[in-house]
Amino acid sequence: MHKKSGSSWLLRLVSVQSPLRRQLLHVWTGETRSWSRASALAVAANSRRHSSDNCNSVTLEHTFKCYDLESGPPTDVELSREDALMMYTQMLEVRRVETVSSNYYQEKKIRGFCHLYIGQEAVAVGMHARMRKQDSMITAYRCHAWTYLMGVSIYEMMAELLGVRTGCSRGKGGSMHMYGDRYYGGNGIVGAQVPVGTGVALAHQYRGDGGVCIACYGDGAANQGQVFEAFNIAKLWCLPCIFVCENNDYGMGTRADRAAASTDFYMRGQYIPGLWVDGNQVLAVRSATQFAIEYALAHGPIVLEMNTYRYVGHSMSDPGTSYRSREEVQKVREKRDPITSFRGQIIALSLATEEELKKLETEVRKRVDVDCKKAAKDKEVDLSELQADVYAKNLEPKIRGVHGHHLEHIRISELCLGKPKATPLNQIKNVPVGDAVMVAAAAAAKKAADKAKAERAKAEGKEPPKAPPAVGAPPPAPAAGAPQPPAAGAPPPPAEATAPPAAVPPAKGDAPKSAPPPAAAPPAKK
Repeated sequence: MHKKSGSSWLLRLVSVQSPLRRQLLHVWTGETRSWSRASALAVAANSRRHSSDNCNSVTLEHTFKCYDLESGPPTDVELSREDALMMYTQMLEVRRVETVSSNYYQEKKIRGFCHLYIGQEAVAVGMHARMRKQDSMITAYRCHAWTYLMGVSIYEMMAELLGVRTGCSRGKGGSMHMYGDRYYGGNGIVGAQVPVGTGVALAHQYRGDGGVCIACYGDGAANQGQVFEAFNIAKLWCLPCIFVCENNDYGMGTRADRAAASTDFYMRGQYIPGLWVDGNQVLAVRSATQFAIEYALAHGPIVLEMNTYRYVGHSMSDPGTSYRSREEVQKVREKRDPITSFRGQIIALSLATEEELKKLETEVRKRVDVDCKKAAKDKEVDLSELQADVYAKNLEPKIRGVHGHHLEHIRISELCLGKPKATPLNQIKNVPVGDAVMVAAAAAAKKAADKAKAERAKAEGKEPPKAPPAVGAPPPAPAAGAPQPPAAGAPPPPAEATAPPAAVPPAKGDAPKSAPPPAAAPPAKK
């Protein structure tokens, strides 16, 4: 066992004899084991894979509080140069994207709701650093950071914010409705994503793929009844779900202690264990996420409270200064900024120099700005797409509640690709469908007009006009008593039947009439 005890947190496992810890010890020592969940093997193996010989040890202080847990995450963690620069780059990218989004909103290039993540970057980046390929994620409307981290490019995300058709949701979702692989999006309804995330966790359990679902919500949504309903069913069915309350101190303009009788959100699960985490320390978030994944796979749901802070208002329409002072925001920036504090750690551990980080910061700024400017030049979504993809399954032929217009349901995938079934959005998001939608709308309008004309003719007692036969259609059947045309492949009729009738001689006294002279040919054009 001693030859495998290179990681400092393994020493803590020896002294704590919880079922989860005993399982993890079996993985490290190679002893015979019995697992309550087979997927925990992959988690422990993954934790070994994250460690490296070129790592520095970091001690985390005042970062965790436990509720109904025998022990918490390790406070001695390891950090390699590669991991440090990756997480630092991601936090820089998220903040730069949000800064550009703020500028575009003020220039009226971005419209509608827009919720920024400035100040909370360590939560998303730290959690994503320990997520695996089989894990899923769902969050609320402050979703730009998670959208990028879950695989949507900066260009596609900014295009979605700008409402152009190259966006990740084809420009029709906007700031709050972005989606990706294993990423079930931002959601515009407060707290509504939590029961959905619980259902995703149920899907992981049903499939047996060893994945967990991370369901994020804010302190403003922590008092929603549907959150507690999700807690109940997750515990009842022992679902692999990690409930994450991103406590940024304010629900819109109301401070948490003015809206909640208890602000210990990590204890609100009651029968579900909880963990308080300093959400502005990316290493603490990463360590807590690793612990939570292991726990959820072995024992079921767990509640995390990420204590963080947002520098901006609730949304772009909120200046964020009417319910708090500028001095309060500045104090957090100076003492708890997630990017500045992690930058100092990187330099102190000699993982990178000041010059290297400055160069990296310049490169990130240029790269993000290029993608954002490119997205700003793309074409906006055609107005004709207003009636497209309203529902996944169109049970009615037309859209209700629209007066003065005839809008039929249109599936872009069927219209553009000719496929009867639904097509993944990423396969058709760049297909220009404006002309195709207009053609379909014109055909639908003509069909409705022809139907109305036929009904009027029938009411007046007239026979409705017949539409000309379509190209390639069989000829109409002959009237009753008319000779039947020869069938296909039949022998030709005899010659006498086909010979023209003999000329009849003119009667006596009738002078033969001469044929009229041929018409003169028109003069040739010069």
